[in-house]
Formats: sequence, structure tokens, C-alpha cells
Amino acid sequence: MSNSSDEILYSRGLEQFKKNQLDNSLDFLLCIKRKNLNTFKLISQIHIKKNDYKNAKLFLSKILNLDKANLFALNSLGEISKSEKNYEEAEKFYIKSISCDDNFAPSYFNLASLYEDKGELDLARKHYLKVIKIDNKNYAAFFNLQRLDENIIDEEIIKKIIKDIKIKKNLKSKNIAYGHFILANYYRKKKEINLEIKELSKGHEIFFNSDIINKDAVNYWLETVPKMINKNFLFNDNNNNKIELTNIEPIFIFGIPRSGTTLVETIITSGNEKIYNAGENFILQKTLHKSQLNKKIFESEDSITLDINFLRKDIIESYKKQLSIQSNKFKFIDRTMTNFFFAEILLEIFPNAKIINCKRDSFHNLVAIYQQCLNNLPWSHKIKDIKKYISIYNYKLSNLEKNYSKNILNVELKKLTEFPKDTSKEIMSFCKLNWSEKILKYYERKDLICTTASNIQIREKIFKYDSAKFLPYKEYFDNF
Repeated sequence: MSNSSDEILYSRGLEQFKKNQLDNSLDFLLCIKRKNLNTFKLISQIHIKKNDYKNAKLFLSKILNLDKANLFALNSLGEISKSEKNYEEAEKFYIKSISCDDNFAPSYFNLASLYEDKGELDLARKHYLKVIKIDNKNYAAFFNLQRLDENIIDEEIIKKIIKDIKIKKNLKSKNIAYGHFILANYYRKKKEINLEIKELSKGHEIFFNSDIINKDAVNYWLETVPKMINKNFLFNDNNNNKIELTNIEPIFIFGIPRSGTTLVETIITSGNEKIYNAGENFILQKTLHKSQLNKKIFESEDSITLDINFLRKDIIESYKKQLSIQSNKFKFIDRTMTNFFFAEILLEIFPNAKIINCKRDSFHNLVAIYQQCLNNLPWSHKIKDIKKYISIYNYKLSNLEKNYSKNILNVELKKLTEFPKDTSKEIMSFCKLNWSEKILKYYERKDLICTTASNIQIREKIFKYDSAKFLPYKEYFDNF
């Protein structure tokens, strides 16, 4: 194979990558005989997008073998380590990257974000400010700084943002979008809601039309997955794979984003008892995909037969591996919010599972989502898509409660904030966990790591729910 052939293969691989045809791209790239740094970089990016961290790390190590100070590889390894909840290792990779180049803004940004998640807010501010010093048009850093300190964005910065996003010179689409979100927060503070909505709309539109958002994922969660909601699941109880479940006590947190899921998770894990926290992990979805059951679920007509013990064994082993559990007796909590789509399967796998359904007024929830930039949720950038997701969730949980009421506890965010002691006691009792006063002092925890949009709020005392602040938005959201 000639060098020109390699170039053609790389070009075709890159073209497929840009179209998000990851498997096709990989097929071309792996055929390249003389792979160089660019090839290894693109292959590792594909594996990262596919959440195949094992192979991603393999090709990133190949890059470092050729260039031990490669900033892309070091920063990417930091991002993977963070995704795997290995925060110390992530910090080391980011710091090593910075030591190789003191002006490499992406690693400063990621390091700041890591410190923010860990609650080390002074360090977070310091590193976001470093990003801005390197690049004063990095409005993603400004946006995060604004969340840490709303007074940091003064009139001069607002004027600069308005000018920059109008001219758009040397400004990435992501930073233009964040510029609009900063302006939206600024106008919200001034109670100029018409201007806030205008800026939110512009920011979301830019994000949605960027290559950051996987458009296929919107259709997957709003069209493909909901089709299975009313299907009849049949379970084959194969004795060959029988597993004892009495010693495994799972707690699943369901809820629409911004409905209090992070707060409930933190309350449960702040008691005295040992409980493993799996966070958001997508273990169920990965297991279904791995076993080719995804295709079976979506393509079948009315009923689906699953070998429940096969799934149970695979999923339990996945939890034990992720959480480094050696014992066969353990409690764990899982906050993967898309689990609700597969709730019947989960409850067949774990008949004793506890499900906490976090609830919030649907209109309030809609506004709260739209006011955020949740770029990891592709359906969160259009009001109609958010409405549809909320409707799907409410329909699903309403049906679920009819058949599994004993497994479900409804927790209203408003009630939790107004009566935190009584409601937290109810949560802990439902989960068969002991309540203690330290639970309501969760914000004092030194080990608290939060990677959601609530990572600032969760460091503070519970504040009383304010319904009135949503009233002015009614006319702007088509009277949802």
C-alpha cells in the first residue's frame, strides 16, 4: 500500500467521522498501513465518541510513544479518567499537559471544571481566570465563572460579549453560544425576561446546529426508545443462570433533569451506612446493546422474551466491576435518568429494587432546563423537544406506578425543600436506611463530588422552593 493510498484512506475516514459515521470511519483508518500521529488521534477520537475507553487509551498511548508531550493525548486521557471517576489520575494528566505547555487552555479549563465538581471553588476560579487570560474570547470559561460568582460579569464584559458575538471574528460557534447564555443570565438578573428568552433561544439554536450535538440522539430518545414503552415483556427464567438476590439492594433514582435527582442522591449517600454510588453509568443500556437485545427490543412486534437471569448476571457483574465490589452483599444507588425507559426490565432483574421518582411541576421543569446549557442532553435545546421528553416521562411513570407501586416513592422537589427533615426521613425509611442529622448537613461533606449542573447548589443548604419566579415565563412558553 502506497503513501497515497494511506492518504486516501485517511481522507475518507475523516469524511465519515465528520458525518458521525464512526464505524465506517474506523474501517478506513484501520486499513492505513503507515499510521502517524494524525491517524492515531482520529482513531482515539472515534473510540472516545463511542465510549470505548479501553481502545481509546490504547491509541492515545501510541501517540505518547511517538510524542510524550502530546497535549491532545494527555488532555484526552485526563477526560477519560474523569469519566471513569478516577479524579486523581485525571488531575495528574491535566497538570502534566499544562507543564508541557503553560498556555494550553483546554487542560486549564478541564482542570477548573474538575475542581468545581470537587467543590474546590477557589481553585476552579483560579484556573478559569487562567483560561480567560490565555483566550479572552473563551466564553465557556466566562459562563462557568458566572455560575461561581454572578457579580464577576460586569457591564464592560457584557459590552465586549455583545460586540464579539455580533462580529463573530475568530470566535468559535461554541463560544458564540455561551456568549448568548451569559447575556441571558445577565438579563434574567435584571428581570428583562423578553431579552433573556431571546438570548436563550439564540444560544440553544447555535448549540443545536453545531457538531457538538448528535442529532441522531434526539430522534433516539424522543422517537425510537419511546416506541417500546407499551410493549409486553416476557421473561424466561433460565435456572442455569440463577443468582441469589436477597443480599443485593439497589436504589434507582428516576427523574427529569433539574427535578432534584442530585439532591436526593446526595441525601441518601450522606448517611452513616455504607452504600455504593454508581452515579450515571448507563450499565443497563450497555448490557442490552452488548447482548444485541437493543435490536430485538426495537424490532419486535408486541412482545419480547428476555433471558432475565442472563441479563441479571451480566448487570450485577458490571456493577461490581465499576464499583470495585468484592462482596456478594451490598447496597448501591444508580442515578442514570434514562433508566426509566427500561424500568420493567430493571424491576424484573431486581424485584426488590427501590425507585425514587423525583417530581417537579412540569412547567417549572421546562423553564429550568431551558435556562441551562445542558449540552450533554441533545433534546434540551428546543422547547418542543423538552416538552415531548417531559410528556414521555410522565406517561411512563404514571403507567409504572399502576403495576409497581410498592417499589416506587414519589418525591416532590417543592416538598423536599419546604420540609427537608420529614421528607429526607421518608426517603431513608423507604430505602431501609437509617436517618441521622448529618444527612441535612450534606453540604459539609469533604468527599462530595458532583458532576451535574447542580454542582454549585449542592454545596449550599437547602433553599425554599420559589414558585413565583416562574410566573413571568408563562407567556413565552406557549402556556405549557
